[in-house]
Amino acid sequence: MFNLFKLGKNYECVLQLSEEDCGAACLAAICKHYGRFLSINRCRDAVGTGQLGTTLLGLKRGSEALGFNARAVKAAPAIVDKIKEIQLPAIIHWRGHHWVILYDQRGKNYAIADPAVGIRYVSREELTTAWNGVMLLVEPDPDRFFQQPQEEAKGGLVRFFHRILPYRGLLTQVLALNIVLGLLALGTPVLIQLLTDDVLVRGDTQLLTVVVSAVVVMSLFSSCLQVLQSTMIAHFGQRLQLGLVLEFARKILQLPLNYYEARRSGEISSRLRDINEINQLVSQIVVLLPSQFFIAVISLCLMLFYSWKLTLAVILFAGLMTVSTLPFLPILQQKTRNLLVLGAENQGILVETFKGAQVLKTTNAAPQFWDEFQSRFGRLANLTFSTIQIGIINGTIAKLLATLGGVILLGLGSILVIQGELSIGQMLAFNALQVNVLNLIDSLINFIDEYFRSHTAVSRLLEVIDATPEVVGGSQKPVAQISGDADIRCSHLQFHHPGRVDLLEDFSLKLPGGKVTALIGKSGCGKSTLAKVIAGLYQLNSGNIRIGFYNIQDLSLDCLRQQVVYVPQEPHFWSRSILENFRLGTPYISFEEIVKACQIADADEFISQLPNQYQTVLGEFGANLSGGQRQRLAIARGILTNPPVLILDEATAGLDPVSESHVLDRLLEYRQGKSTILITHRPSVINRADWIVMLDKGQVQIQGTPETFLSQQGEHLKFLSL
Repeated sequence: MFNLFKLGKNYECVLQLSEEDCGAACLAAICKHYGRFLSINRCRDAVGTGQLGTTLLGLKRGSEALGFNARAVKAAPAIVDKIKEIQLPAIIHWRGHHWVILYDQRGKNYAIADPAVGIRYVSREELTTAWNGVMLLVEPDPDRFFQQPQEEAKGGLVRFFHRILPYRGLLTQVLALNIVLGLLALGTPVLIQLLTDDVLVRGDTQLLTVVVSAVVVMSLFSSCLQVLQSTMIAHFGQRLQLGLVLEFARKILQLPLNYYEARRSGEISSRLRDINEINQLVSQIVVLLPSQFFIAVISLCLMLFYSWKLTLAVILFAGLMTVSTLPFLPILQQKTRNLLVLGAENQGILVETFKGAQVLKTTNAAPQFWDEFQSRFGRLANLTFSTIQIGIINGTIAKLLATLGGVILLGLGSILVIQGELSIGQMLAFNALQVNVLNLIDSLINFIDEYFRSHTAVSRLLEVIDATPEVVGGSQKPVAQISGDADIRCSHLQFHHPGRVDLLEDFSLKLPGGKVTALIGKSGCGKSTLAKVIAGLYQLNSGNIRIGFYNIQDLSLDCLRQQVVYVPQEPHFWSRSILENFRLGTPYISFEEIVKACQIADADEFISQLPNQYQTVLGEFGANLSGGQRQRLAIARGILTNPPVLILDEATAGLDPVSESHVLDRLLEYRQGKSTILITHRPSVINRADWIVMLDKGQVQIQGTPETFLSQQGEHLKFLSL
């Protein structure tokens, strides 16, 4: 079995889309090495990549889920000399914060696939210095690996060309205008020839008047067509970009909660900038290049008519210009990708800093952040400069070849004029025509540069668009009315985030319906996880939850979340009026119902004291309200429709004891006969419950009425004592 699946010396490398993707990219590359294509998205979901990257446990579990036999080991330094005895490729931990693939030993060097760079060959010294000995040995299980559903390559830029079909009429008109403008431009060399050979040489002033008039008319006509053409191209580009932005936004809204939790907001928002790169390239491909190609072909035919010798020289220089760019392309591709990744990371840091401004000030962490900003943006500036340098060198070489080519062509043309094979006018006309051919070559070179930039942008954008949505497929699950007094039964629940330890393991519990239940336990024991599973925010790995007659997995998510409402400890509000915030999700709720909910949550009083009352615009994240005010608004928003099941996750933790007691008195009176789940550490809240459940390490430790709790000795009494 040792080399059964090895396919020669093909060193596959999948480049990462962001800094934390290295582990997923390594696993995707190994799958590709063994002949199966799996996207980074799928590998990322399997290994549980989060904002801090991928753990060794995540890589092991993810690779096993994808059909590998995996074994995590801590190798001794001497293993470097016995690489040939190890099942390779293997994933190794690099410099303490990165995952790479160790493929093979080649002479004195070792083949490494680095998702941030590509294939590298490192010395023994560098390998032993950078590798800390942690490695994941993976080997495909023939009974499982090749049974995995294989994904198809997504097609990159090709996928975006279907978007131009609705505009094919407009694009046909633009292309026709381009061709007309090109033909008018081709008239210039002919006029130059007439002006030189017939007007200047013969002194024909009458023909001069005709030529000048023709130039004026052509210029005016061309200007009008260019205005029309530019307007149509701008309209096409704007509509194309709008479509991409809307698809991106629609996809973002369809993604599950764990997608948001695993990524930085700044990194995702930076992908919107990538859309502009894609838009420019698509516009260039479908509008500019076809017309330039048409003009270049006609120019080439006319050039052959004038002189095949000069035409051959032009083709030679065009080939040299193209070949001169090839050595720069791999470097440019790598640097462009790194630029986009580093730029997204820096934007994420800025967004996090802005959100955490209060902590930044209270911890006096500004000097440390300043040092980090200098380091990060210094790296970005240096990388940008080196990328620009490559572009400058590439462009300079191309321009030098074009200049030398022009001089040589002028010299060759002059020789042909002296020999009588060309007239002066024909030579000048030829020089004007060859510019069209060289312009096409220059555009193709720029297109290649733009393509590599856009190719990276496309990969980053598709990472979002191709992510698995919360609801897969078009089938609609049924809608049902959950009873307020229905029991909640959890049977053999199994849940863990991908690549992480189990948070709920073989978990079973019954919560009485129509009662107030308190979930208590130490921080991290699984209370919030259980609440989010019941509310349909997390999907179970196994097991089922029934509310009354209904299994929540059989209900549509919209139906479930309208009737099982989860209120978090740190509520979010949008930068719009209080009234608009309440009508998000319930657009037809009346003003009177909103006021009633706010009165129950004890929020109406402070809202009435605001300058614009319910029309007051909240700052970003509700920054112009206190923590307690935000929690009151969140409770009011949660009880707008008085749902059958209400879950308050430390939702009164920001209130003082008097205010909390007042709010809970009103709330629980209003909620009589319906299920209310309180996640809390406060004895004053716990003692209001009809039923108490204490969790410990994802398991039920004890449950019962308050009297049952008080009658038994144990650590649980610490939660009930005032």
